[in-house]
Amino acid sequence: MKNFFVRMTLRIVLGMVSCWISLAVSQEMVQRERTFSEPIFFETHILFSTNDSNTVYALYRLRQDIFTFTKPFESVTGQFSANGRVTIEILDSTGESITRDIRELPLTSEDNSATFLRTKYVQGRMAFKLKTGTYTVLLSIEDKDAKRQLPEVKRKLNVHKTVNNILSTVVPVQLPTRENTFECFNLNGDVQFSKDCGFLVAVKSIPAQQIRYTLKKINPEEEEKKETVVKDTVVTAMLFPASTFTFSEKNNGVSSEISQSDSSTVIFIPVKISRLKQGRYEINAVLSDSTKLSTTFGTRWLDMPLTLTDLDIATLPLQFIMTQDEYSQIRKGNREERIQRFESFWQKKDPTPETAYNEMMTEFYRRADFAMTAYRTLKEPNGTITDRGKIFILYGKPTSTERILHPGGIPKEIWKYASLNKTFIFEDSSKQGNYKLTESK
Repeated sequence: MKNFFVRMTLRIVLGMVSCWISLAVSQEMVQRERTFSEPIFFETHILFSTNDSNTVYALYRLRQDIFTFTKPFESVTGQFSANGRVTIEILDSTGESITRDIRELPLTSEDNSATFLRTKYVQGRMAFKLKTGTYTVLLSIEDKDAKRQLPEVKRKLNVHKTVNNILSTVVPVQLPTRENTFECFNLNGDVQFSKDCGFLVAVKSIPAQQIRYTLKKINPEEEEKKETVVKDTVVTAMLFPASTFTFSEKNNGVSSEISQSDSSTVIFIPVKISRLKQGRYEINAVLSDSTKLSTTFGTRWLDMPLTLTDLDIATLPLQFIMTQDEYSQIRKGNREERIQRFESFWQKKDPTPETAYNEMMTEFYRRADFAMTAYRTLKEPNGTITDRGKIFILYGKPTSTERILHPGGIPKEIWKYASLNKTFIFEDSSKQGNYKLTESK
């Protein structure tokens, strides 16, 4: 009975600590440029028409951990399932509903853990015909099995008459892998971090293929303050005369496909962003006929390790791979100075310095993510700085693990790394889950 109460107390305290850490991370995220993954993405795009019958596409991307996945007792397939519903409704300027569309979402998954589901998405699109005017677009999501309604997402929408040569909104898309088809990022108008991409737009006249653009980084504290990061660059665009584009659902994603049209030309402007840091940017492009395009976008690292979202938490495990002097230095100074030292340290270890994505840093913090919760204890809620957390971060998942539990004896764990010919032995002398490294060979 005593052990039962100890275990229950441990679970309660760790749960409280976990909530505290999550809150701290969330507060840190608010202060940053919010380019990490979110559970709900929702964006709209317009194909303008001269006859006041404009086509509006509403695109959504939903992270699957917002739904409740369960498995029936009689199920033998190993599949978990969930049932959701998506509703997109258009309100006019008076707040009156004028049209809506509803989509049922039957979902399946081989794993219902939050860690797995937060990397999986369901995507789709709905289309509406709207006259010129001001609207509100509402996205409603229901978890039918849990009988739970998520908070509505609202987007203001201004459907205006065509301006100059432009016949559509600017759509960020991935580099083409199929003829006349472009995969949409579908990330609230943003693009994926460290992944070269491009922008689609429909125009009236046919411009020259050579297009000039400039990229500016937007300061998150002062949006009017912008730093030019790519200046006056000329690229060769892809032109699709007598064409327009539509959106379709394919392979659990949303694609923009080129189709015939006598009234417009579609342009694809390739943009190199693989060197750009996370943040928000503005692109300004000039076509050959002096038509100007401008849009803003963010770079989102969808599977960014959670331990990287908080500078203090991210710095702690660096003590395992730094000298004491280096670790002391990286913790000194104001926030900007610490960020600069942190980035400088990892830049020196980047195997692909030609891109902003650092494979070595990513693997380090993916291990830290696992260690954070897998090896936390009542005494140390941050599992990254426990002995087992340290070994996991340094060497990864062991080839084999063995736990020895003898009545009256000290609990032990033995980790073996076959390829490294290393063995680590941990002992829990307190019998409260506080395993300490006692031997390595």
